[in-house]
Amino acid sequence: MQKILTTLALAAILPAAPALAAIPELPELRIERGGLDIRIGGVLSGQAAVIDDNRAGRARTGTGYDASVRINAEWVTKGGLLFGAYVDQGRISRETEVLQTGEAFGFVSSDFGRLEVGLQDGGNEQLAFRAPILGLGQVRGDFSRYTGTQALLVAPDTGDAFKIVYLSPPVAGFRAGVSWAPKFQRNQRDPNPRDRTILRDAVEIGGNFQQPLGNWVLGVSGGWVTARAAPETGRRGLNAWNVGLDVRNGPLRIGGSYVDRGDSNRRTPGFNQREISAGVAWVMPRWGVSASAARATASTERNNLISAGGFVALNRNIQLRADLTRFVERETGRSRRSGVVGLMELAFLF
Repeated sequence: MQKILTTLALAAILPAAPALAAIPELPELRIERGGLDIRIGGVLSGQAAVIDDNRAGRARTGTGYDASVRINAEWVTKGGLLFGAYVDQGRISRETEVLQTGEAFGFVSSDFGRLEVGLQDGGNEQLAFRAPILGLGQVRGDFSRYTGTQALLVAPDTGDAFKIVYLSPPVAGFRAGVSWAPKFQRNQRDPNPRDRTILRDAVEIGGNFQQPLGNWVLGVSGGWVTARAAPETGRRGLNAWNVGLDVRNGPLRIGGSYVDRGDSNRRTPGFNQREISAGVAWVMPRWGVSASAARATASTERNNLISAGGFVALNRNIQLRADLTRFVERETGRSRRSGVVGLMELAFLF
């Protein structure tokens, strides 16, 4: 999660990526036997949407559901090494970055850092600062299940593809991460090779720096992603970078990022996409609200997003989440596309 589920796996030895702390801790079953610590939990949720899209024939309402189970097992040796395994699997249709599932990896942590092997986010994704997002994700949210296009917030990467990840320990406020994914595929069964995404030897490098200043904590981050595209797809590889800012004071979170995607994973040259985004959130133990905006520009497209939403914990096991998102998209040679998506979700946590 700005992933809640990744936070649980990282918290044992190293501090979580700073962008993750905007989500309240999930309830879980905990089993401790000797040096073994096992935590089990999950989420079951139902969602309803009201959609106003100016394109003719578009649906005016929508529904969705999600179910996932997570297991985090850890064992600490007498020498202080922490070994573990983390699995979060379920109905993997979630659009929201902070709530996506599909991770399964082993890890080892020590004073020298953390090594992860398996289905996991890369070194840049885990450490990049960006706009804080809550509940249903705002501009990087579930609205895109129904219509519209999400904001990037960070450079395009290989998601939860199999990879090897190293995260350094914090040193004087600085932390670095690097990862390598041998292969990433999407739409690989499409009969048209040009509609597939096949990337090889993806390297993702990131780092951030945080420093307290009075009651404030200030942070900056940067990262770069590169990968080769399979020739049969006719697409460009990945060559993208991002910088981010994070400012915190108690429950107040302010963040933003700039992403230069270039022609990454595009079929035609000269796309040259760039995005700037920012957001603010107020997060309490039992409730939180957030607003964010993003503007992406490219040679043939423009995409503007603005969104507000949040969550309230009705009790330890039930959350109500909501979002309201407006999008305006323009593409050369086509009519302006715009709309509003309102979302509400009831989530049962266990």
